[in-house]
Amino acid sequence: MSGYAKTTYGGKSKVVDEACAHRFLCPSQATTSRCDSFLDIFAREGCSMVEMSCAEHDWHAAGSQFITHTVGRVLEKLGLESTPVDTKGYETLLKLVENTAGDSFDLYYGLFLYNPNAMEQLERFGFAFESLKKQLFGRLHGLLHKQLFGIDKETQITLETTGLSTFR
Repeated sequence: MSGYAKTTYGGKSKVVDEACAHRFLCPSQATTSRCDSFLDIFAREGCSMVEMSCAEHDWHAAGSQFITHTVGRVLEKLGLESTPVDTKGYETLLKLVENTAGDSFDLYYGLFLYNPNAMEQLERFGFAFESLKKQLFGRLHGLLHKQLFGIDKETQITLETTGLSTFR
């Protein structure tokens, strides 16, 4: 159960209170039994039940669900299509787009709006993308420098600082 549900509905709804309650904190056998019955509904449908705090749930959900949907939606905006030379990795990306783009934007927006960790994940995603671009452009700059001057930039800097530089 997310921290948003607990904060918003906790104390107002018996179902939410029970879903948010840790079984060892339930004060009575009847409450524990009702809580177990409620959770068994999901277990019978094949869900794996993992006990954790609301804060832990939100952290993991932002790190998995929100990032998955973000990457899928970014790839969807690229308009990726199958090609005659698809790799397994590319096919996996196409499936990710198919899995996430089929969900409503409201679901994605809900993952963003109601999870306090989503903004941090979105910022980390942006920083990671910028870092990767800098790494690529840094290599490109070094390659162009070597083509223009016949030596790599580090060697030129060393020559200049020792007074041995010759400009062509």
